[in-house]
Amino acid sequence: SSCWSEECQELIVALILEPHGYLIDDLADEMSSNIALRLEPAKSVGALRERIKENYKWALDIDFRNSEAQHYFWYVSEEKLEPRLGVRLEEPGANLEMPLDVARRVQELLFDLETTPNGQTVAEFLIRYPCHRYITRRIQATKLHPYTEIRDNLIGADCMPIDMLRCKLSFFGASKFDPKSDRWTRIALFQGAPLSDEISSNRADDWWLPVIGTDL
Repeated sequence: SSCWSEECQELIVALILEPHGYLIDDLADEMSSNIALRLEPAKSVGALRERIKENYKWALDIDFRNSEAQHYFWYVSEEKLEPRLGVRLEEPGANLEMPLDVARRVQELLFDLETTPNGQTVAEFLIRYPCHRYITRRIQATKLHPYTEIRDNLIGADCMPIDMLRCKLSFFGASKFDPKSDRWTRIALFQGAPLSDEISSNRADDWWLPVIGTDL
């Protein structure tokens, strides 16, 4: 129901599925992929254009003429080899930007596609515009991997890395998030879970989301 928040809806779904491990446990093996994205050079430019309009409308709605839409850039820290955010107009390093500006790349690709005949192959197009090879391969992958993209502008001023972090951590069973900023958070794993001598208690299932007034 739309009267419940998305987090509440997902929690209800999780609670419904959790008791039925024999039906869902093996699905965890399908939550990652080691398949490399492969270019389909024989496909037509027309098909590529349709794929963009079908799966990337969210990217086309962003106005990159606004500097706020390009506020950040992502790079890999030399010290810890982890993704970091820099402010484009204030910090050096934008020349080392990671290709997480997906929405911007999609728009740049579509701009060059508009002057290209539909019948031309992707291979012919990329010979003229090799700078679009990465994003073309990514777009073509959405045919088989519809959940490939985070549908948001990851370089916009309103980007909240903590949202992506919480999503990823939830896969590992993280709960009780304690955000320290909009970029990192503390979590608790199994906090309050019953010990072996408590597992048979009639309150053993109340530990994850304690309720107010449990003595009532």
